[in-house]
Amino acid sequence: MQSGSILLPDSWLRTLWDFLLFLVTLSFAILGPLQLVYPQQGKIYQIYAGIFLTAIFAADMFLSFRTAYYNRGELVSDPKKIRRHYFKSWFLIDAVSIFPVEFFAGPILISYGSHSVDLAPALRLIRLVRLLHLRELINRWRHADFFNPSMIRLGILALWMLVVAHWAACGWIVLGNIRPDYAPAENYLRAFYWVITTFATIGYGDITPMNVPQIAYTIVIEIIGVGMFGYMIGNIASLLANMDIARSKYQEKINRLNLFMEYRDIPIALRQKLRRYYKYMWESRRGYDETLLIKDLPSALQKELAIHIHAEVLEKIPIFRGADDGFIKEIVMKLNPAMFTPGDVIFREGEIGHNMYFISRGSVEIIHEKTGKVFATISEGGYFGEIALLMDSPRNATVRAIDYCDLYTLDKDSFQVVLTHFPEFARQVRKMAHERIHTWKHRPKHHATKIVRGHKKPAARKRR
Repeated sequence: MQSGSILLPDSWLRTLWDFLLFLVTLSFAILGPLQLVYPQQGKIYQIYAGIFLTAIFAADMFLSFRTAYYNRGELVSDPKKIRRHYFKSWFLIDAVSIFPVEFFAGPILISYGSHSVDLAPALRLIRLVRLLHLRELINRWRHADFFNPSMIRLGILALWMLVVAHWAACGWIVLGNIRPDYAPAENYLRAFYWVITTFATIGYGDITPMNVPQIAYTIVIEIIGVGMFGYMIGNIASLLANMDIARSKYQEKINRLNLFMEYRDIPIALRQKLRRYYKYMWESRRGYDETLLIKDLPSALQKELAIHIHAEVLEKIPIFRGADDGFIKEIVMKLNPAMFTPGDVIFREGEIGHNMYFISRGSVEIIHEKTGKVFATISEGGYFGEIALLMDSPRNATVRAIDYCDLYTLDKDSFQVVLTHFPEFARQVRKMAHERIHTWKHRPKHHATKIVRGHKKPAARKRR
């Protein structure tokens, strides 16, 4: 709720009211045609349709004058603009829906053969113009965070099919295809059964049209049924196939990978490693490349989303904790994700350094290339690769992944920019780099240094 009692279109209060309006409109879409078929004696239906519906729809008109709307993505909350927008869009339809026809329409009888039909209740169905609102409500729910768009679409398709079938069944009863010895509920069930078999083009022939109006009605229902049933089946197949797009794309990658490995005769061990990699990517990231998603957004949203995505690594790495917002916003846009499998060499001793690495998940070991001795083990929250960038020298050790590692890299140019503009970060990185160089040069012969979350402690001496 905004100032001046203006409702936000996606607020929880407006959403609850829209849901109530949806249920009320749907109930009238069901009960209205039934009233046409089986007129209710007494005033219960008149109270429902003439008073209750009028009150609900009138209240919705009042709220529509006080509900903000979006115009090309911009929220419009000015009362004058809201009124002008409502008068141009839904006001006329809503005004028709609150007119209490029940209190004014008398019997309007039309006879054919031995049957007669009162059209007065049909005039009361003019309130069904409110169904036009449902499309707007459904579109709004499909964009809400608490609904699955695919499930909403599938549910609405099924609901519309049942409602149309209900209307067709009521029309079949109005045309006189009933058995006097059956109860009204059984006659309705037989009519609904006839509609479904006609929609599905099954047509067992146990219920058939007996006169010209019924034959014409059957032709119309068959035409509607063929199109609607085919549309329904096609949409269900499409929705089920795309209900989990990420899994579908993952399975497609696996299928392409299997074909490629078979075609290129990849060794069994490498095949297993590739499959484990894709399985890990699915389990950890659902196969998404976050950098591609971020690049499609404007710069302001890129930074906001990047801060949220990288919140985990920012919390784990000590040098990022307590940093000011300017530093965080600057560095998150320069971090790029990287993933390594167990045993992968991230870089080798003697290579030219192009990146600094931050560990979000997993652990790596720093080893001497020639002897294979382990200098240190760095786990999540730690970082490495800064020495070559600071000293502008080749890598002084080899780094190998111990298990699956989710890393974030900072390239050399971005590293220098960050060092220049954020001296506190530069001071901490230089301090850690000098400590590591000193530790590795003067470490005892049979000891390794284990660095966890940026802190170092000696590892236990191995028993021989």
